[in-house]
Amino acid sequence: MALNKHILLKKVSFNAYLFLCFIFPVSLLGNGTDWEFNKEEKQAYNYIISLQLDKATPLLSDKRPASAYLKNLSESIRLIITEDPSLFEDYEDAFDDRLDLIEPLETNSGYKNFYLAELYLQRAFVNLKMGYEWTSAWDFRRAYKLIDTNTKKHPDFLPNYKSMGLLHVMIGSVPERHQWLIGLLGMQGSVKQGLSEIEKMAESDHFFSKEAQVVSYLLEAYLLNHGDEAVKDFSVMYANNQKNLLFGYLYMSLLIKNSQSQTALDTYQNLKKLKEGYLEFNFLNYLAGEIHLQKGDYELAETYFSEFIKNTKGRNFTKDAQYKLFLAYWLNDKESKAIAAHLKAQQTGQTKVEADKHASKSLGQPQFPNKTIMKIRLLTDGGFYEAAKTLAAKDYTFSSKKDKVEFTYRKARLLHKTGDTEDAIKLYAATINETSGETWYFAPNSCLQLGYIYHQMGDISLAKHYFNEVLGYKNHEYKASLDNKAKAALAGYEEQ
Repeated sequence: MALNKHILLKKVSFNAYLFLCFIFPVSLLGNGTDWEFNKEEKQAYNYIISLQLDKATPLLSDKRPASAYLKNLSESIRLIITEDPSLFEDYEDAFDDRLDLIEPLETNSGYKNFYLAELYLQRAFVNLKMGYEWTSAWDFRRAYKLIDTNTKKHPDFLPNYKSMGLLHVMIGSVPERHQWLIGLLGMQGSVKQGLSEIEKMAESDHFFSKEAQVVSYLLEAYLLNHGDEAVKDFSVMYANNQKNLLFGYLYMSLLIKNSQSQTALDTYQNLKKLKEGYLEFNFLNYLAGEIHLQKGDYELAETYFSEFIKNTKGRNFTKDAQYKLFLAYWLNDKESKAIAAHLKAQQTGQTKVEADKHASKSLGQPQFPNKTIMKIRLLTDGGFYEAAKTLAAKDYTFSSKKDKVEFTYRKARLLHKTGDTEDAIKLYAATINETSGETWYFAPNSCLQLGYIYHQMGDISLAKHYFNEVLGYKNHEYKASLDNKAKAALAGYEEQ
């Protein structure tokens, strides 16, 4: 399936970057057997990509470049998923040893620079997750330079386009205000270019075309406005790979993003059965907690968020998990526990990832969230539309302007998601009018949604108007991501 060229750009989440980087295996074609995967390395790769990391280790050699690549891949995945800082020093030492193994070797194959670029890409994501942003930036630059040189020297070596495609997607996703830094680092590229390169990989007949297709599904959901299509395609992939924990996690995450949380919960129940030999994946508890919070199963949400917080070894998503634990107490009328959880959330974790940034902003509000509005929001996000409609249909009196505006906005989102476009348009317009002078994100996102609606209706003039309106809003919570989406939509018209 070809990717739509008219990109509806979204700032790719860190998890998306992680699995875009790690989902591909290397090609099994090359100019020398020392660089190709042997039988054991093929099996090791299959174990790694399904998150059976310990099973892969005995199959890998200390003297082969392919094994060095796979060992680094395995250890990078372990560090990024567990965020265990105690593993980092050994990881760095082993990384240097792998460079020392590969760099002196002479070959006419494209594998050498490809492996080196992949090693730097993997370490870049590890450094990013561990909070070493500048080190990560230089590793991305090293990877870019290596794969750029390799592409010019070996233009027919297809794995180049996996790495370069990923880098171009990332470079093109950087907010405009930071593009000067990308230029300073000597890198250039666009999301369109990167998607084309990854599409080339996905449509090939190489051994790893299946994994390339998975990446295309993720991009379709996270960068394009085609969540339903991505879920449909991924469901077929997952049905044929139900013992692959990585694929299951990606599919579950995609379902939650696409407001299909009940199906995501069913997937979670399947993933829980994958125990022996698999990497412990604590983040699944966070996702399960999120689904139960959306459904209104607050006791279960408390259990899963508490389990995630108890077992995490990192600091990312802990503030958001603690904030959502507060919500579970608050929406379940456990006010004393809610107050304590709210205070603890303020003192917990950091604000590196978007979820924690949003939690931090919510925690800084002078009042706790309105329970009815929050329930409607969560039910809508999870795809529990009938329960959301029942709540939204009642008459309410709200004391604050923000609650009044947000209630209108939440009803618009619910109607839009359930196909009542005509009434959604009216409520989006009302949200925009009522938000005048405020810095809430409700109005700019209403403009963005109206742009999408009018684009779908074929009214390009109105669609452009509303996409341009998004760009005029200043200082709101999702400025970068909403602006990127609007700019990408406008860029799509320029390509026609």
